Amino acid sequence: MAPESPFYGKQVQDALTKARITTANLATALSTSHLHLEAGSTVRNLHQQATILSDFQPPSTRVVGLVGDSGVGKSSLINSLLDKEELARASNSGAACTCVVTEYHHHTNDDFKIDIEYFSDHDLKSQYEQLLHDYRRFQRAEHAEGTDAKELEYLGQRADLAIKLFRASFGRRLEETRGIIDDLPIEQSVDIMMGWVAQVLPPAHSRGESNTVRETFNGITECSNRLAILTSELNERGGKSLWPFIKKLKVYLKSHILSKGLIIADLPGLRDLNTARQNVTERYVRQCHQVYAVARIGRATTDAGVKEVFDLARRASLSNVGVICTQSDDIRANEAKHDWPTERPMIEQMERNITTQKLRRQEVEEQVREYEEDLELLDEVEMGEYRELQKELRTIDRAHRNMRFERFQYLIHTRNTKIFASLQALYGGRTLQAFCVSNSIYWDHRGAAVGEALPSLQLSGIIRLRRHCIGIVADSQLRATNTYLQDEIPAFLGSVELWIQAGSGDASAENKQQILDAVAVVQQGVNQLTSPVSSQHDIAYDMTSSFKDHVKIYMRQRAQDWCERAGEASMARNGYHHSSYSAFCRNFGTHWTKAIGHACWNEEAVASMKTDLSDRWDDFSGDAELYLDGVTERVKDVFDGMLEATTGASNARHALQILARNLRRRKAILTDTLSIANEDFQAKLTAIKTDAVSPVRTSIIGQLIEPSYRNANMEYGTNSDRRRKNIMNAGFSSPALFTSHRRQLQTQFVAETEVLQQQLIDAVAQQLGFITADLDTLRDDNAVLESERNPEFRLRLVGEVREARAVMMRLVASIPSVGGETREAQREVTPGDGMTY
Repeated sequence: MAPESPFYGKQVQDALTKARITTANLATALSTSHLHLEAGSTVRNLHQQATILSDFQPPSTRVVGLVGDSGVGKSSLINSLLDKEELARASNSGAACTCVVTEYHHHTNDDFKIDIEYFSDHDLKSQYEQLLHDYRRFQRAEHAEGTDAKELEYLGQRADLAIKLFRASFGRRLEETRGIIDDLPIEQSVDIMMGWVAQVLPPAHSRGESNTVRETFNGITECSNRLAILTSELNERGGKSLWPFIKKLKVYLKSHILSKGLIIADLPGLRDLNTARQNVTERYVRQCHQVYAVARIGRATTDAGVKEVFDLARRASLSNVGVICTQSDDIRANEAKHDWPTERPMIEQMERNITTQKLRRQEVEEQVREYEEDLELLDEVEMGEYRELQKELRTIDRAHRNMRFERFQYLIHTRNTKIFASLQALYGGRTLQAFCVSNSIYWDHRGAAVGEALPSLQLSGIIRLRRHCIGIVADSQLRATNTYLQDEIPAFLGSVELWIQAGSGDASAENKQQILDAVAVVQQGVNQLTSPVSSQHDIAYDMTSSFKDHVKIYMRQRAQDWCERAGEASMARNGYHHSSYSAFCRNFGTHWTKAIGHACWNEEAVASMKTDLSDRWDDFSGDAELYLDGVTERVKDVFDGMLEATTGASNARHALQILARNLRRRKAILTDTLSIANEDFQAKLTAIKTDAVSPVRTSIIGQLIEPSYRNANMEYGTNSDRRRKNIMNAGFSSPALFTSHRRQLQTQFVAETEVLQQQLIDAVAQQLGFITADLDTLRDDNAVLESERNPEFRLRLVGEVREARAVMMRLVASIPSVGGETREAQREVTPGDGMTY
């Protein structure tokens, strides 16, 4: 079923299909002349434009991330959403099946491709150094005096993680190389391991700068088997696994849900003890457009993984987090009656009805058997009675099945409603996006006839969830479709009309001069917008200067005070009992104990900065938005000047009117593009602000203070509590903390302004390229000669363009969501406008 969005409605989809057909027909018409093969010809350029327009796809994409611990049914859920039953391997062996971030992308081929992005050598080397330190620290702590039992347990977990990862990575080599884990200097051990890495991974030249290798598979079974090896703890020969070396996977396949611009990301749980992987997941979650914590329905309200996702959402100011509960079919009527006293009478009534049908069936079945004992002796009347009993038996069976389904449906819907309410109470504050699904129900009925299967498929919840996910991308795609139908195709038709007009030969010398004069003025506007001194070329510099004046200088002025406040907050924790303090360090500052309650040390460290900086940042963000609006207005002013030049020569009606319409179209397209870029930049500013003031581990402050936590966690034995507190106090009170924070914040901001500047430069250049081509058509003698030398071809195009304009007018008018947003240029189109050649 299509999502409930105008973009997926029949009117819009029919209009898109017909618009593509219309432009494809124009491409065919343009190819009937040899001119479309001549390099540099106007017709060749128009043919290329028509071909591109006929392949239009809304470009927007959205990422939906699924986070969950092993065994919650995440892989089965992904298979159901993709409608590929055997793709993502579900785990029944207890081995973790999602050790790697895995993205699912659409492509139009029937094969499957996997892009494997490996960790860089630098990343792997850092991991191995840290893991070796963790392992050896535990070996020393076991024999040291004064080591707290909880500390030893934590160090043991870290050591166990280290040895497991080394064994997964290197298999038997680890046992065959004596001393590499326990005795050799860490630097020497790591060098040996990196030598093994070079033998396991593809050569560096084949991985390229992105550290990525692509593999292709013809069938789903081959792809599934390879994914199982790449993403899980299943070992290859020699006891090695590949997942420890892999940062991310991208799987490309043909799937309806992905074809709409959606990317589904399968993410490991956030509670992974492997810090590198935990940080990869946390950082990815913060970048997703929508995140769902996945849990079994029976444990959804108590699942630690779900709680971890919502805790991250709170600390990182994420509002796009929901829950998907799996195994919604795992429910029993007897348990429901016991647990739900309010619903008990309804369930009992349903069961009585089912029992009544069952008893009636037994009665009818007995009568049927009596007839069948003397079947050959039955007369015509008795045979009629026998047939009626058989018919009644089928009716009873059908009613019995319906009643059982209605009871099953009632139980599922009732529990779903109760789970929704419980989750809302736990994680509410806003309307919570929650879904309950059953992969078993979906696949049990997926292959049945539509009429028979639909009630069960709907009950599975997969259809509703799939519709919702597709709908996430719909609004942005509708916006792109509006531009395509209202402006891009009509502007292209105008360019074809200009070529037709060039060969009409009905312009006097005076009119030709008027056209050339107007073209010269328009060219001046084009030059103004493409000049290196135009406003879009100053965006990065101007906004960086504004950042310096509004944010950077203020942060430098306040840094000492923020440092003192963070130091004071840290010193206030010196009175914590050593076991509580150590527990907070092990959890990187975010923890709960009975004596202290819940606390987040990073949050306390940035509290003063967050209070001071938030309003100032919001003011700066508002100024940035106004600045970008000003850039757009200056571009529009230049277009208005160009339009004025094309509307002043009334005698040169056809050519300049067509050019004026096209300028309005290009102005509308460019204005919309600049507006989208501004909106996207505002969203990035919000993300940068979150990174600046958020306490999560992957935020700026989280990354800067993490070495202090690591060093504190290395301490054990006698006087370790004092040393641990000294390390954390020094970290939080260091003047370098907020200096480094400011520099990282500026680096992020400058990088985004440079990206924005290039986006706007490219957007302006693209539309001005089309305008320049139109100007060349009017002033270039070769374009005039092309048109004049091909009168029959030109006449065919007259008919094609007239028909295309009529089709586009009908399409736009037929779609309220598009026609209701009519732009200035659209109001000027009339049937046959400009086509009196």
